[in-house]
Amino acid sequence: MARDRRPFRTVPRPPAPGEPWGPTTRRRPGAIRGAARLTGRAVTGYGRWVAHAPETRGLGTALAALYPAAEIAHLAHTDPLMMGAFAPPAALAAWTSTYKAHHSRRYSAAATAAAAGVPAWLATAAATGITDLHVLLGYSAAAAAGWSAVTWSDVLAHRRALRARWDTIATAAGLEDSRLVRQEETRTGQRFTVDIRHTRKTARQLAGRDLADRIAGVLALPAERVKITTDPRHAGNIIITVQTTDPWAAPVTHPALGPAHTPARQSVMAGPMVLGTDPDTGHGLDLTVYDKDGAWHTFIVAATNGGKTTLYSNMAEDGTGRTDMLVWGIDLRKGTIPFYWGQALDARAGIGPDGRPEYGKALAIVAWGAETIRLRSATSGGKNHVPTPGDPAILILLDEGDTLLGAGSPVAHKAREHVADIWRGGRSAGVGLAFAGQRGVMQYTGTKDVHANSGNKIVLRVNRAAEMNNILPDWEADGMPDMHSYAPGKPGVALLVGPDSRWRAGRVRDLSDLDAVAALARRRGRPTAALPPGIAARLPGYTTRDDPVPAASGAAILTLPTTRTGHQDQAAAASGAGPSAVARLTRLSAAVQDRLADMPEPPGQPTSLADLIAARDAVNAAEHNDPATNQAIPIPDGIAEPILTLLGERGDTGARRDEIVAMLGKSRSAVANWLAILRDHGLISASGAGKAARYHLPEHAPGAGEDIASADDNDDAA
Repeated sequence: MARDRRPFRTVPRPPAPGEPWGPTTRRRPGAIRGAARLTGRAVTGYGRWVAHAPETRGLGTALAALYPAAEIAHLAHTDPLMMGAFAPPAALAAWTSTYKAHHSRRYSAAATAAAAGVPAWLATAAATGITDLHVLLGYSAAAAAGWSAVTWSDVLAHRRALRARWDTIATAAGLEDSRLVRQEETRTGQRFTVDIRHTRKTARQLAGRDLADRIAGVLALPAERVKITTDPRHAGNIIITVQTTDPWAAPVTHPALGPAHTPARQSVMAGPMVLGTDPDTGHGLDLTVYDKDGAWHTFIVAATNGGKTTLYSNMAEDGTGRTDMLVWGIDLRKGTIPFYWGQALDARAGIGPDGRPEYGKALAIVAWGAETIRLRSATSGGKNHVPTPGDPAILILLDEGDTLLGAGSPVAHKAREHVADIWRGGRSAGVGLAFAGQRGVMQYTGTKDVHANSGNKIVLRVNRAAEMNNILPDWEADGMPDMHSYAPGKPGVALLVGPDSRWRAGRVRDLSDLDAVAALARRRGRPTAALPPGIAARLPGYTTRDDPVPAASGAAILTLPTTRTGHQDQAAAASGAGPSAVARLTRLSAAVQDRLADMPEPPGQPTSLADLIAARDAVNAAEHNDPATNQAIPIPDGIAEPILTLLGERGDTGARRDEIVAMLGKSRSAVANWLAILRDHGLISASGAGKAARYHLPEHAPGAGEDIASADDNDDAA
C-alpha cells in the first residue's frame, strides 16, 4: 500500500472531561523542527550582522545582555564585594592590551571604563536587583555613555574610514560581491583581507597584476605600491597591501656600523641571518643558511651594480660573527669581498698583487669543500652535521661565479667537479655555498645543479623582466614583484625565496661603504672556530693558506734575493763597471719566476708508464667510449680553453670541426677525440652529422632552453 503523501493536517479530537475550552489539535514533530530551524536561522543571521561591526554591534549586544544577567547574579545571592573586586584587574588588562595594540589614550580610556564597569554593574545589581526604576535609568545612561565613548573613539573612527575606503576600492575594482574580513594598519599603509568566494573567481586569478593596477589607479599610487597575495590560511581570501607612504624614504642602516655596537656571538643554529627589512611589517629579511636539516645553498642573481657586494657583506658580517661557522670568500673579477673581509675570512681567493685572478686559490677552496664533505660523510654515514666550534659549518661565498665556472674560465673544467659535489652533498655535511652571478643560465652558472639544489634564491636588481624566469619560473603566478621594475631608483632592493617557498621582498641593510666594512672586519678579527686537525691535515695547502703566494696560479715559486745592498750599488757606480753578478742573478731570478708562473704544480705521486699508456689509449678511443669513461678523462687547459673561447665568441652560430682543427693545429682524429670528451663532460653540444656537424656551447645549442633541471638525482635537492 502506498504511503499517504497528503499534506499535513491537524486532527481534531473530542474534549476530555474537565476541558471547558473545547477540542484541541495534535501537531506532528515536523512543526517543532521547523520552528527550531527558523530560530537557528535567526540566530545565525544576527551573528553575521554583529560580525560586520563587532566593535559597535557586538558591544551593544553585550550591554543589552548584561542587564538580565545582573538579575541572575541577584537571584543567586552573589557577594557584591567579591564581584566588585574584579573591576581593577579588568581595567588594568583592558588598558594594557588596547594601548599596546593601538597607542591611543582615548580609545584605551573608553575600553578601560567599559571593562571596569561590567563587574561594578554586576556588584550593584547583585545587591539591589534590576527591577528598581532608578537602577534601570542609571544602567541605561551608563551603558549609552560607554557605548558612545568606544564607538566614537579615534580608533573606531579610523576603522570606519578604512571600511569606507575599501567600499570605494571594491566598487572601482570590480569586487562588489566581495566582503571585507579584516583591515589593519602597517608601517607604510593598510592591509585588507577580503573574502572573494562570491565573486566567482579564485584567489590566484585575482592575485595578478591587473587587479593591483586597477586599485593603484583608484588610489592614485604607483603600481608597485599595491600588492595582492593569496591568504595561506584560507583559499577563499586574498590579501591586499596598500603602501600609502613611500616605503623607501628612510635608508636601512646596519646596526654593526654603530660605534657602540657590541654584537653577541651566537651559534649558526640560533637563527637565520638577517639581511634587511620588510618595509610593510618592519620584520627582518631572514636567510636560513643552516638549521636542523643542515646547510642550505643560496643562488643569487643581480645585474651589474645590482647590490651583490652589499648583500655579500651582510652575509659575511653575520657569518663571521657565528661561533661555529667558517666563511670562505671567492671573487676572481674584482676581489672585493676577499680584500675587505680578508681579516675575518678563514680562506679567500681574489686578485693577486700582480692583478691576476687567483685561480689556484679558488680551485683549492672548492676542492677543500668537496673533500670536507667526503671526510665528514665517511665518519657520519651521511647524517646531518651538527656544527660546533671544534667542527664548524662552512659557508663559501662565491661572487661572480662565471669567472670560476663559466666558459671563459681556464679552470672551469676542474672547478665544476668540486662545485657539483658541494651542490649535491654539502647540505648534510655542513658545507653551504652562496653562488652569485649576473644571469641564471649555464653560461654563468656552469651547471644546472645550482637550480636544483639551492634552497634559497635571491634576486636583486635585474636588467630585464625575462631574467626572472631563469631563476624563478613561477614568479608571476606566485605574485612576486618584478625585480626589473620594483622600487625604481632605490638601491638594495631584494627578493628572497626560502626553502619553504615563502617569499619576502624588502631592502638589504646598507653596507656599501667599503672603508667602514674594512674597519668592521678588523674589529671582528680572525675566526674563533677551527676545523678538526684530522680534516685540516687532509686538505692540501689548507694549513699554509695564509702564506703569501705571489703567483696567480698558486704554483710554488722559487724565491731568490731580488734586492741589492747600498754598498754594492755604490761600488758598482764608483768603478763604472757594468752590472754585477748580484744584479745579473737578480734579473735571472725574475726571469725564472716569470717562466715558472704558469707552470702546473708537480703531482704528488708519480704516474707509472702503464697508466700513461692506458690514458693515451682511452683518449684515442674517445669517439667509441661510453660517456662515463670519457667523463673520467681530464681535459688539458690547452685544449679546453681555446675551444670554449671560440664557441663562446661564435654564440648561436657555433663552429665546424675543420675550423676547430685549423685553430688548434692538431690532427683531425685528435680533435675529434677531444670533442667527444668535451661533449661527454657537458661542456659543449653537437648538432648535425658528418661534415655538416656544428659544435656549440650548451646554452647556444639549437632548441636549447634555459629550463631548470630536476633535482630527482640529487640527494640534497632543496
